[in-house]
Amino acid sequence: MEPRKLGSGGGKTPSFVRPFLHALNRMQANEVLRPGQYVDRAQSLLIEKLGDSNEECSRYFCKGVVGIIADHTHYFDGFALLLRLQQGVAVAIRRNALERSRVVLEGVVEIIDFDAHGMDQDGLPGLFAHLVEASSFAESGQFDLCILGAVPTGLGAAFHGACAVGVLRALQSLGRSDEESPRQAHDDVRDQALQALDSWYGNRFSPAYVIGCLSEHDGPFLLVDTCTLEHIPVELPTGTRPGWAVIEWSRDWSPTMRTFAARQSAAARALVDLQKNGFENIVSLRELEHRDLEGAIDAVPRRSRAILKHLVSENRNVQKLVVAIRKNDWQFLGALMLISQASKMADWDTSSAFHELVTNKAESASLEGIFGIVQTGEGGCMLVAGQPFSLPSFLDEVRDSGSAHTSEEIETFII
Repeated sequence: MEPRKLGSGGGKTPSFVRPFLHALNRMQANEVLRPGQYVDRAQSLLIEKLGDSNEECSRYFCKGVVGIIADHTHYFDGFALLLRLQQGVAVAIRRNALERSRVVLEGVVEIIDFDAHGMDQDGLPGLFAHLVEASSFAESGQFDLCILGAVPTGLGAAFHGACAVGVLRALQSLGRSDEESPRQAHDDVRDQALQALDSWYGNRFSPAYVIGCLSEHDGPFLLVDTCTLEHIPVELPTGTRPGWAVIEWSRDWSPTMRTFAARQSAAARALVDLQKNGFENIVSLRELEHRDLEGAIDAVPRRSRAILKHLVSENRNVQKLVVAIRKNDWQFLGALMLISQASKMADWDTSSAFHELVTNKAESASLEGIFGIVQTGEGGCMLVAGQPFSLPSFLDEVRDSGSAHTSEEIETFII
């Protein structure tokens, strides 16, 4: 199944992305709106563009997440470590009596109209149709919708997960039942979001991002087991905490989603190669002990060696990240991020020359307080950890020097 494109128009920046770039200006200005302000803004924009209505308007705000080491859980049920954001995605939605649905976006003058049940559409309309199909509104009519927020689209799966949870929570409120418990409502949204995202991607979508967006924990770090669907906050000791930033330069997700499908096939083939070469009792890469990794790499055909090394090591390094956080050892955490990035560049087909350039800059800035950097989302986004006072100058350096090495606009956000 072909993955759906995020964008719907020509040019370097898809039309769906423009409003999020508009909203991300607030992040660059260090403006973090409260959830109530986000949803008020979404509802006001909906009424401003589409007029008032007698229909109930449902609103929901979903906090975003960033994967520190998490993307390997698209390919098998492993562990993921997420960084929770204060920023998020706000949704305002209501039914309409028209033959088409309408969506308004901040920073975009035109109103996008589409069929809420046309799952073959690209971009936001296609994603929304998959979400409607997975919800209790599969046989329902059309909708008016506003989505706005400040989660970088370059985060890919994290961005899509936040949109999915926000839309489904808002739809759930429109069709709410007093008989449904909060736990059941939570599980329904989780299952519906994963069903819709699997279908829209055309491949397995990691549960980590949906679980992270649904979590009600207040702490910044969340450990997710994508096999059991359980999650726990990683408690922070007293002491200095790092600052975090995102560097984004590529926002068109269609090329990344196409290669995502190829990596799914390669990971499945690596498991089969493992089972055929002395590890027949392994039913998931999750079960391969790190101490057995070297023997497994020697046993499988060459085509699967780098894949096994990367995926199993990533899963192992999540546990090490948790140890680093609990010990307040941010240098160790940064080193693990750099190890993960080195693996992405050497063993996994996600990084580019620009990723390498930015990584080298981060390594060179270690004496200036930059702890580490890692690609997140398997696209054009990188997560940086460092001393809070060191991040602004480092981001300025990336923007100033990096512009000569890419035709994409470089955006940087302190989160």
